[in-house]
Amino acid sequence: MRFLIVLLSVILLSGCFDFKIERNKKKDQNETQHAYTPEQLELKSYLDIYFMQLQNLNTESIIDMTYPKLFTHVNKTVFKEYINTLLTSKHINIESFDTKLISLGEVQPYSNGEFAQINYMSTIKLNFINPKLYSDDLSIRILNDVLSRKYGKENIDINPIERTIVIKKEEKLIAIKDHGCEWKFVGDNSAYRTLYPRFLLPDLLSKI
Repeated sequence: MRFLIVLLSVILLSGCFDFKIERNKKKDQNETQHAYTPEQLELKSYLDIYFMQLQNLNTESIIDMTYPKLFTHVNKTVFKEYINTLLTSKHINIESFDTKLISLGEVQPYSNGEFAQINYMSTIKLNFINPKLYSDDLSIRILNDVLSRKYGKENIDINPIERTIVIKKEEKLIAIKDHGCEWKFVGDNSAYRTLYPRFLLPDLLSKI
């Protein structure tokens, strides 16, 4: 059970999940045809860097590109240690973490700057490095059932021979550029939204 909690924490590190294959195929096609505004192009240049840091699992850069006001209510050191604990788990190893942009929302003004909403696809591949975990067919079936119920069977691929698991999920971000600052990002899911009223201004909250 402790391992499963760690696994789910890794999976939920950066966002929430609501993935449907056919819907996102259409979104991907629309994304390639979309003409960005100059404001969106500027944002995308920052987003591309942010995605690269996520894919490289670069803790310092991820934190540096996170909306700083989050850390007025979340201890930055604890946040960093949490990420590093996941990356150095004795139970699993993150073999790869890929991202693909689905949609880049309109850049909208608010009283302290600009913001936009972002959807992207993440694909994470994990390797079971603890030989005592999920070493038999029953435990693998249980793991597969648990994850399939939570994320959808079509998004889970467990290879018992290679001892790997691949999970696809759709995630959301809010990009924020305060006056005189660069674009920063914060996860958009139920856990983050409980904190939003503490550090996001009311006129921004009313638009998301």
